[in-house]
Amino acid sequence: MSITMVAFVFLSAGKGTRLWPITETAPKTMVRVMGKPIIEWGVEAAVQVAEKVVLVVGADGGVIRDHFAGKPYAEKLEFVAQAEQKGTGHACLTARNAVNGPFIVLNGDTFYNPSFYALAAAEALKGTPFIVGKMVEDASPSGLLQGEGGLLKGIIEKPQPPGPGVIFTGCYFAQPDFFSYLERLSPSPRGELEVTDALCAYARDRQVRILEHTGYWNDVGYYWNYLDTSLYCLENIMPDARTGQVDDFVTIEGKVFIGKGSRILAGTFIEGPVFIGDNCVVGPGAFLRKGTVLEGGNHAGNSTEIKNSVIGRGSNVPHLSYVGDSILCENVNLGAGTTVANLKFDETPVEAEIKGRRVSSFKRKLGCVIGANSRVGVNATINCGVLIGSNCRIYPNACVMRNVESGASAKDTGGGSD
Repeated sequence: MSITMVAFVFLSAGKGTRLWPITETAPKTMVRVMGKPIIEWGVEAAVQVAEKVVLVVGADGGVIRDHFAGKPYAEKLEFVAQAEQKGTGHACLTARNAVNGPFIVLNGDTFYNPSFYALAAAEALKGTPFIVGKMVEDASPSGLLQGEGGLLKGIIEKPQPPGPGVIFTGCYFAQPDFFSYLERLSPSPRGELEVTDALCAYARDRQVRILEHTGYWNDVGYYWNYLDTSLYCLENIMPDARTGQVDDFVTIEGKVFIGKGSRILAGTFIEGPVFIGDNCVVGPGAFLRKGTVLEGGNHAGNSTEIKNSVIGRGSNVPHLSYVGDSILCENVNLGAGTTVANLKFDETPVEAEIKGRRVSSFKRKLGCVIGANSRVGVNATINCGVLIGSNCRIYPNACVMRNVESGASAKDTGGGSD
């Protein structure tokens, strides 16, 4: 694979508040998919086709720097600090001194199939600026691309009424003259310097192609997007490899990855695709269903059923529990008999309260998120769409019906905190 002179710029300074409580312990771009941070999936692919990769990081950028410090391609990386969050336009402008020629910009918290990066680099060799779009069923939450003859003519933010359209994925290719357009930006109505304004101005002065991406792309904005991305990787990227020990009387169907030091005990049924990291113990008599990820150091024990869920490193679902369509962050422990609901009585789409407002997931089945280092007592029940913060204590027999803030305890049937 040839190396191009095009630089890749990953924007990784955002806080990811919509992914609370997952992002309480790590920057959004460091949220892991099959045990690897989202941004690392992109950086690993980009360094294969680009001479240089620039990462724009925020106040918590030390975590990202430390993560990449030991990588074999570390000399190809340059980190730039965005000291103040002033919008996507400002984030790109921050990288100006690190970019010596044409460049491709991506949001570090979006996931593309790794093959996308070679395609983008090949398109950049043509020299003409481009913006990457994706056809979606509902363009209303995003920026809708307006084009004519394959060229960008404008971007409509949050178009109404809802409907299908090609939206801006956050990826674009530009020549160094684009920085002059970023310099002239004025704050938008929401007080930020928007890169979409600069791209529209750029397109008025020169041709900017619209490239409609037909492969996989996901803006991991909400926890259900995270689950979707995880499942995609299990189905399409994860290898079928079984390094750990599988005892007799274990049934495995479909593609499964079993890491070093892991053991699958008798009576366990695994319905792939399933990812089991290193040093896990599964069973006896556990049921791991499609979409399950055990990141590593986990115990999924007797009569436990896990479906389409990400179980963070060091977290345990020891016995007699059900976890469906959910995320357990690091070092969470569920007491015996814990049940996570993932289907409403009326089977309407599950909603979650995020940043003070109800947001529809548009999913009929969706469970909860439990933050790092939280503990759940025996026979507790957690309702669909509930978010439990980090370092929480959920008392035995509690029925948690609404969000629990970090560091709080819930023991009444309404899920209130004390």
